[in-house]
Amino acid sequence: MRHRRPDDRRPPWGVRRTLLSATAATVVLHGWLVLAVWLGLPSASPVGFLPFVFVAFAALVAFGRWLARTGLPLALLGLLPVLAALQGGWLAAGDEVLLSRGKPVEVLVTAESAQRLKAGIDYTYDLRNPDGSPGSLDPGVGTRLTVGSRVTVVEDPDGLVATQLPGRQDPTVPLVFACLGVASLVAAIVVTAVLGERRRVRNATTR
Repeated sequence: MRHRRPDDRRPPWGVRRTLLSATAATVVLHGWLVLAVWLGLPSASPVGFLPFVFVAFAALVAFGRWLARTGLPLALLGLLPVLAALQGGWLAAGDEVLLSRGKPVEVLVTAESAQRLKAGIDYTYDLRNPDGSPGSLDPGVGTRLTVGSRVTVVEDPDGLVATQLPGRQDPTVPLVFACLGVASLVAAIVVTAVLGERRRVRNATTR
Protein backbone atom coordinates (compact mmCIF):
# COMPACT_ATOMS: atom_id res chain seq x y z
CA MET A 1 0.00 0.00 0.00
CA ARG A 2 1.43 3.34 -1.07
CA HIS A 3 1.55 5.99 1.64
CA ARG A 4 1.45 9.65 0.80
CA ARG A 5 4.43 11.64 1.87
CA PRO A 6 3.83 14.55 4.26
CA ASP A 7 4.88 17.06 1.60
CA ASP A 8 2.63 15.53 -1.06
CA ARG A 9 -0.12 18.12 -1.29
CA ARG A 10 -1.86 16.76 -4.34
CA PRO A 11 -5.56 16.11 -3.72
CA PRO A 12 -6.56 12.45 -3.47
CA TRP A 13 -7.81 10.79 -6.64
CA GLY A 14 -11.38 10.85 -5.34
CA VAL A 15 -11.33 14.65 -5.15
CA ARG A 16 -9.70 14.97 -8.57
CA ARG A 17 -12.22 12.56 -10.04
CA THR A 18 -15.08 14.61 -8.58
CA LEU A 19 -13.66 17.84 -10.00
CA LEU A 20 -13.00 16.33 -13.42
CA SER A 21 -16.40 14.66 -13.69
CA ALA A 22 -18.27 17.78 -12.57
CA THR A 23 -16.23 19.93 -14.98
CA ALA A 24 -16.90 17.55 -17.86
CA ALA A 25 -20.64 17.52 -17.14
CA THR A 26 -20.69 21.33 -16.88
CA VAL A 27 -18.80 21.88 -20.13
CA VAL A 28 -20.89 19.42 -22.14
CA LEU A 29 -24.23 20.69 -20.87
CA HIS A 30 -23.40 24.38 -21.19
CA GLY A 31 -21.96 23.79 -24.65
CA TRP A 32 -25.32 22.29 -25.60
CA LEU A 33 -27.14 25.35 -24.21
CA VAL A 34 -24.89 27.74 -26.13
CA LEU A 35 -25.59 25.78 -29.33
CA ALA A 36 -29.32 25.93 -28.63
CA VAL A 37 -29.23 29.70 -28.13
CA TRP A 38 -27.19 30.20 -31.30
CA LEU A 39 -29.52 28.08 -33.42
CA GLY A 40 -32.59 29.70 -31.88
CA LEU A 41 -31.58 33.32 -32.45
CA PRO A 42 -33.38 33.71 -35.83
CA SER A 43 -36.67 32.58 -34.26
CA ALA A 44 -39.14 35.08 -32.83
CA SER A 45 -40.55 32.50 -30.41
CA PRO A 46 -38.88 30.37 -27.72
CA VAL A 47 -41.12 27.39 -28.57
CA GLY A 48 -38.32 26.01 -30.74
CA PHE A 49 -36.27 25.41 -27.59
CA LEU A 50 -38.49 22.54 -26.45
CA PRO A 51 -36.42 19.80 -28.18
CA PHE A 52 -33.26 21.28 -26.65
CA VAL A 53 -34.89 21.30 -23.20
CA PHE A 54 -35.89 17.63 -23.56
CA VAL A 55 -32.34 16.68 -24.54
CA ALA A 56 -30.93 18.76 -21.67
CA PHE A 57 -33.29 17.01 -19.25
CA ALA A 58 -32.14 13.60 -20.52
CA ALA A 59 -28.52 14.75 -20.19
CA LEU A 60 -29.16 15.84 -16.60
CA VAL A 61 -30.55 12.38 -15.81
CA ALA A 62 -27.47 10.76 -17.42
CA PHE A 63 -25.07 13.10 -15.60
CA GLY A 64 -26.86 12.48 -12.32
CA ARG A 65 -26.41 8.73 -12.68
CA TRP A 66 -22.78 9.21 -13.69
CA LEU A 67 -21.96 11.62 -10.86
CA ALA A 68 -23.99 10.13 -8.04
CA ARG A 69 -25.81 7.05 -9.39
CA THR A 70 -29.08 8.92 -9.18
CA GLY A 71 -30.35 10.97 -12.07
CA LEU A 72 -33.75 12.36 -11.14
CA PRO A 73 -32.63 14.77 -8.36
CA LEU A 74 -30.14 16.53 -10.65
CA ALA A 75 -32.72 16.66 -13.45
CA LEU A 76 -35.25 18.30 -11.13
CA LEU A 77 -32.67 20.69 -9.67
CA GLY A 78 -31.36 21.65 -13.09
CA LEU A 79 -34.54 22.02 -15.13
CA LEU A 80 -35.41 25.58 -14.06
CA PRO A 81 -31.77 26.77 -14.42
CA VAL A 82 -31.73 25.27 -17.94
CA LEU A 83 -34.90 27.17 -18.85
CA ALA A 84 -33.53 30.41 -17.36
CA ALA A 85 -30.22 30.04 -19.17
CA LEU A 86 -31.89 29.30 -22.51
CA GLN A 87 -34.56 32.00 -22.33
CA GLY A 88 -32.30 34.64 -20.82
CA GLY A 89 -29.38 33.85 -23.10
CA TRP A 90 -31.57 33.91 -26.19
CA LEU A 91 -33.16 37.26 -25.31
CA ALA A 92 -29.90 38.86 -24.18
CA ALA A 93 -27.96 37.74 -27.25
CA GLY A 94 -30.69 38.91 -29.63
CA ASP A 95 -30.98 42.29 -27.93
CA GLU A 96 -27.21 42.77 -27.95
CA VAL A 97 -26.96 41.97 -31.66
CA LEU A 98 -29.72 44.43 -32.54
CA LEU A 99 -28.21 47.12 -30.31
CA SER A 100 -24.79 46.74 -31.89
CA ARG A 101 -25.72 46.46 -35.57
CA GLY A 102 -29.51 46.61 -35.94
CA LYS A 103 -30.97 48.93 -38.57
CA PRO A 104 -34.36 50.71 -38.44
CA VAL A 105 -36.52 49.72 -41.39
CA GLU A 106 -40.08 50.71 -42.32
CA VAL A 107 -42.11 47.64 -43.25
CA LEU A 108 -45.68 46.84 -44.29
CA VAL A 109 -47.84 44.68 -42.00
CA THR A 110 -49.52 42.15 -44.31
CA ALA A 111 -51.18 39.59 -42.00
CA GLU A 112 -51.95 38.85 -38.36
CA SER A 113 -52.04 35.60 -36.35
CA ALA A 114 -53.24 35.29 -32.75
CA GLN A 115 -52.42 32.73 -30.07
CA ARG A 116 -54.04 32.76 -26.65
CA LEU A 117 -51.56 32.31 -23.80
CA LYS A 118 -51.90 32.43 -20.02
CA ALA A 119 -50.36 35.90 -20.02
CA GLY A 120 -52.75 37.15 -22.72
CA ILE A 121 -53.05 37.06 -26.50
CA ASP A 122 -49.80 36.86 -28.43
CA TYR A 123 -50.09 38.48 -31.87
CA THR A 124 -47.58 37.66 -34.60
CA TYR A 125 -47.39 39.42 -37.94
CA ASP A 126 -46.22 38.81 -41.47
CA LEU A 127 -44.24 41.70 -42.88
CA ARG A 128 -43.13 42.93 -46.28
CA ASN A 129 -39.74 44.62 -46.39
CA PRO A 130 -38.98 47.59 -48.67
CA ASP A 131 -37.26 45.27 -51.15
CA GLY A 132 -40.35 43.04 -51.31
CA SER A 133 -38.94 40.18 -49.24
CA PRO A 134 -41.16 38.65 -46.50
CA GLY A 135 -40.52 38.96 -42.79
CA SER A 136 -42.16 38.26 -39.45
CA LEU A 137 -42.58 40.04 -36.13
CA ASP A 138 -43.64 39.03 -32.64
CA PRO A 139 -44.13 42.36 -30.82
CA GLY A 140 -44.90 40.70 -27.47
CA VAL A 141 -48.03 39.64 -25.62
CA GLY A 142 -50.74 42.31 -25.71
CA THR A 143 -49.14 44.45 -28.43
CA ARG A 144 -51.32 44.67 -31.54
CA LEU A 145 -50.60 46.26 -34.90
CA THR A 146 -52.93 47.21 -37.74
CA VAL A 147 -52.81 45.05 -40.85
CA GLY A 148 -52.03 47.26 -43.84
CA SER A 149 -50.14 49.84 -41.79
CA ARG A 150 -46.48 50.68 -42.00
CA VAL A 151 -44.34 50.38 -38.89
CA THR A 152 -40.69 50.93 -38.11
CA VAL A 153 -38.83 47.86 -36.87
CA VAL A 154 -35.22 47.05 -35.99
CA GLU A 155 -33.70 44.20 -37.96
CA ASP A 156 -30.31 42.59 -38.26
CA PRO A 157 -28.91 43.05 -41.80
CA ASP A 158 -27.57 39.48 -41.73
CA GLY A 159 -30.82 38.01 -40.43
CA LEU A 160 -29.10 36.39 -37.44
CA VAL A 161 -31.76 37.46 -34.93
CA ALA A 162 -35.50 38.03 -35.08
CA THR A 163 -36.87 41.47 -35.95
CA GLN A 164 -38.14 43.58 -33.04
CA LEU A 165 -39.93 46.85 -32.46
CA PRO A 166 -37.71 49.84 -31.56
CA GLY A 167 -37.12 50.32 -27.84
CA ARG A 168 -37.42 46.61 -26.99
CA GLN A 169 -33.65 46.05 -26.92
CA ASP A 170 -32.35 45.83 -23.36
CA PRO A 171 -30.10 42.83 -22.68
CA THR A 172 -29.53 43.64 -18.98
CA VAL A 173 -32.47 41.83 -17.37
CA PRO A 174 -32.37 38.68 -19.54
CA LEU A 175 -28.60 38.53 -19.10
CA VAL A 176 -29.05 38.51 -15.32
CA PHE A 177 -31.53 35.63 -15.63
CA ALA A 178 -29.13 33.74 -17.90
CA CYS A 179 -26.24 34.20 -15.48
CA LEU A 180 -28.37 33.08 -12.55
CA GLY A 181 -29.44 30.02 -14.52
CA VAL A 182 -25.86 29.14 -15.41
CA ALA A 183 -24.67 29.62 -11.81
CA SER A 184 -27.53 27.54 -10.42
CA LEU A 185 -26.88 24.77 -12.93
CA VAL A 186 -23.18 24.67 -12.05
CA ALA A 187 -24.07 24.55 -8.34
CA ALA A 188 -26.50 21.66 -8.92
CA ILE A 189 -23.87 19.68 -10.82
CA VAL A 190 -21.17 20.32 -8.20
CA VAL A 191 -23.44 19.36 -5.31
CA THR A 192 -24.46 16.16 -7.09
CA ALA A 193 -20.82 15.29 -7.81
CA VAL A 194 -19.77 15.90 -4.19
CA LEU A 195 -22.66 13.82 -2.83
CA GLY A 196 -21.79 11.05 -5.25
CA GLU A 197 -18.14 11.04 -4.16
CA ARG A 198 -19.12 10.97 -0.50
CA ARG A 199 -21.37 8.00 -1.20
CA ARG A 200 -18.55 6.15 -2.96
CA VAL A 201 -16.18 6.84 -0.05
CA ARG A 202 -18.76 5.75 2.49
CA ASN A 203 -19.51 2.53 0.61
CA ALA A 204 -15.79 1.80 0.26
CA THR A 205 -15.07 2.27 3.97
CA THR A 206 -18.01 0.16 5.18
CA ARG A 207 -17.11 -2.91 3.17
